[in-house]
Amino acid sequence: MLFSIDVAAQKLTASAPSQVQMGQRFRVTWELNAGGSEFVAPEITDFHVLGGPNQSTSMQYINGSMSQSISFSYILQPKKEGEFTIGPAKIKSGGNTVTSNEITVRVVQGQQQASAQPSTSGQQQQQTEVRSGSDKDLFARVILNKRNVYLGEEITATLKFYTRVSIVDFENWDLPSYEGFWTKSTRGNEQIQMQNEVIDGIMYQTGVIDQIILYPQKTGEITIEPMELTAVVRERAQGRGRSIFDQFFGGYQDYKKVFSSEPVTVTVKPYPTAKPADFCGLTGKLQMKASLDKAETKSNEAVNLKVTVSGDGNLYQLQPLNIDFPPDIEVYDPKTSDNIKANANGISGSRTFEYVLIPRYSGDFKIGPFSLSYFDPSSKSFKTITQEAFDLIVEKGEGEDAVNPAVNITNKEDIKLIGSDIRYIKQGQYPILSGTTYFYRSVPFFAAMGIPLLLFFLLLGYVQYQKSQGKDVVRLKSKKATGLAKKRLTKAKKLWDEQKTAQFYEEVFKALSDYSADKFAIPRAELNKERIRLAFASRNVPEETINGFLGVLDKTEFARFAPGADKQMESVYDEALQAIVNVENHA
Repeated sequence: MLFSIDVAAQKLTASAPSQVQMGQRFRVTWELNAGGSEFVAPEITDFHVLGGPNQSTSMQYINGSMSQSISFSYILQPKKEGEFTIGPAKIKSGGNTVTSNEITVRVVQGQQQASAQPSTSGQQQQQTEVRSGSDKDLFARVILNKRNVYLGEEITATLKFYTRVSIVDFENWDLPSYEGFWTKSTRGNEQIQMQNEVIDGIMYQTGVIDQIILYPQKTGEITIEPMELTAVVRERAQGRGRSIFDQFFGGYQDYKKVFSSEPVTVTVKPYPTAKPADFCGLTGKLQMKASLDKAETKSNEAVNLKVTVSGDGNLYQLQPLNIDFPPDIEVYDPKTSDNIKANANGISGSRTFEYVLIPRYSGDFKIGPFSLSYFDPSSKSFKTITQEAFDLIVEKGEGEDAVNPAVNITNKEDIKLIGSDIRYIKQGQYPILSGTTYFYRSVPFFAAMGIPLLLFFLLLGYVQYQKSQGKDVVRLKSKKATGLAKKRLTKAKKLWDEQKTAQFYEEVFKALSDYSADKFAIPRAELNKERIRLAFASRNVPEETINGFLGVLDKTEFARFAPGADKQMESVYDEALQAIVNVENHA
């Protein structure tokens, strides 16, 4: 993390008009006030889906702080009148699944299409008739810039209509579903601009309904189904018996024209050779750049690694690279930021993955190397980008001994407690039994002889039990995990009182992460949020408790770099303590 962010609860908000008319197009949008991935839209059955999902990402810098949001939108059109509910959508953000609100849209009857002007003009109102079929005066096409491509290669589809008649309005259009393609619209809800175009020597007025970027997801013949349009066409009225006003001003009538495009087939070829092991799944032209913010650090101090992939291709589908990190370095889930744009030429830009690395031991480490392969359709071959590994020198820092898994001592003060069981020999005079008392062979005599023997065997059994427990390192760590976490939180409380903000969040973070590793036997080299989630779930910890625990972990991870973090220390401390208690109640 190279910049400050505002720590806020992720919220997915759905919005749409509360009331629309039959035949009216409208937009429904889901907006997340943070970064997210794996968006799942609700099932939409009461409306025609004319376009979407259209994705947009925005970032803002205000007073040195960065805020990020991502939105997904669909263009819908009602099928019938009534009141309908669009269910909640879901998206993953910060290790959590965020759910949106439901929205209700009321569909009312649209305005009646008038086929005439007021009676003062002498024109007559007529019922609008529906005509179907296609002819040379009005038709539609789905135009592709290429029809023979490789798997994942970009295709631009332009949806156009051509007319030589007067169109008053469009009442309905059913756009293709593009099954077998990943899609991205480049127009959104823009107004249709009419232009003149000559087709076979005939002048037409044309309008672009939408422009879609397609990426085929399977090989073979893929057919794009026709789109169907319903337009309201106006023409001069025909027939006899018109009044003098009709003859002077000229009457007209409206009718509905239903027409559709032809289906279009695309041939998708498989890759000519086997995919490399580091294939990122994209087709296009890519570049890669990795950077480490510092080459020297101390153990238990954070280092930031940034990997940026840029170029032409479906960067929205790019996943984090498979990087081999040293086992003694903890790696947290990368933060993803996008600078991607979509236009008629395809999708281009960059996607950046930012990793937070924390070396737990001193030594010399290699971060990398970095390798990424993609398919280049122009050369019909795979291309590989590589970058050499970074040298990271880690010096011994504070608390390195504290994280040694073999010793598992959280604080050096704990060592002093070993001497607390030593007692001085008690000196002084003690009474001696008189010669008149017969102790030999009495009950106290046999008790005095037998009890030490019994205690010896009990002690021997206890020692063996302790040895067996000591060999079970995993169980021993699990038993001590809660106590060690609370000791760390006690130390964090002192740092809070001293207003040492960065050290406070570091200590709370270590308390939660070390608790997870020890309690659930997670190797520190594999310690990440997804691994913690799986370990908690395997012990039947409720989902709500898991999300709460990971939420506090996220807060402590980011608060160290956020402005105003000192104001949140009290709430973070209470949440961390409660998160551990909640897990203990179920684990």
